[in-house]
Amino acid sequence: MSRLVSSLRSAAASVTLLLSCACLGSAVLSPMRIKGRVLIPLNPKEEAMCPSASMEAFLNSTLTTRLLPAVYSVVLVVGLPANALACWVLVTNFRRRSSILFLLNLASADLFFVLLLPFKISYHLLGNDWLFGDYLCRTLVAFFYGNMYSSIFFLTCISLERYICVVHPFLCKGSSWTWVKAGVCVVVWLVVGLGMSPLLLRPQTSHILSLNITTCHDVLGKHEHMLLSYYFLSLVGLGFVLPFILMTVSYSCILVRLLPERRRYGQVLSVLALVLLVFILCFTPSNILLFIHYMLEPTGCHNPTYIRYALALAIGAFNNCFDPFIYFYVSQDFRAWVQDACGCCLGGLKTLSGRASKKAALPLRSSEESQL
Repeated sequence: MSRLVSSLRSAAASVTLLLSCACLGSAVLSPMRIKGRVLIPLNPKEEAMCPSASMEAFLNSTLTTRLLPAVYSVVLVVGLPANALACWVLVTNFRRRSSILFLLNLASADLFFVLLLPFKISYHLLGNDWLFGDYLCRTLVAFFYGNMYSSIFFLTCISLERYICVVHPFLCKGSSWTWVKAGVCVVVWLVVGLGMSPLLLRPQTSHILSLNITTCHDVLGKHEHMLLSYYFLSLVGLGFVLPFILMTVSYSCILVRLLPERRRYGQVLSVLALVLLVFILCFTPSNILLFIHYMLEPTGCHNPTYIRYALALAIGAFNNCFDPFIYFYVSQDFRAWVQDACGCCLGGLKTLSGRASKKAALPLRSSEESQL
């Protein structure tokens, strides 16, 4: 347990160091170089230089009014039943297996996210026109980013738990380990809640007179970008870079330990590969584009970077569809429930096919008897 305490202290020191670097970077940057993430209206000079970066063209494009709602609809159709069933299975088996604590929190975060997706889908289908007021827009934006970073944190917790149970198995036994994980979950939710509070406290809607629509978080003026730029830069550092480092270190240690015995620990290796795949496909592109866009000057000509970011963010929402596969590999109860459900479905199909074949055979048998 002393090693665990020392590792937690090291992680806290790393967080403090990263926060200090972010604050120092914010202080060094000149106020004249305000960086932003959202769309920026073009001035007449920018309209002549880069007409393809027009804000109106993006808001009326097929990408935002057709492709993005289609992607989010797939996430809703697949993610809602999958995560609802996952929550039900994990809750019913939680008393017998406290090892699924991180999985239960991850499934809960995914379920809250998909429940808000209908608002996001309707917003894009209506031509990026938000009809539900500024406070609900703030809530949607906070949950959107909160789901991304809470998923990253809980996937990191799953990876660290696997590392401790494989490399130091004597530490992950007993009720004290359960209380440690419960405390980690509380800390994660508190950190995510505090991290999303700036999005809840600032207006996120903007009325576009040229299109007669009200956007939600997509368009903000240049003067509003200074604080948000430093805020999102901190999110990328603490919510993506730090977990990526922790996951890389833990995966490397686990692989070094398990590769010589891959037959014995094949399931653990499958979990690690799946978690790493979800992390790379769903979270890496959007956070890299987010970081790149922060480094650009707040001019309308850089709007195409945000367009690519919006698409990457929609693709990243597929983590809500991939996470149930992690539950399948990690939780024995969830795997047994899925196998039983598939067995019942296959058994029902066999029964129905058998009855159908009997009914189809009866007229043939009677006709043969009549010919005799």
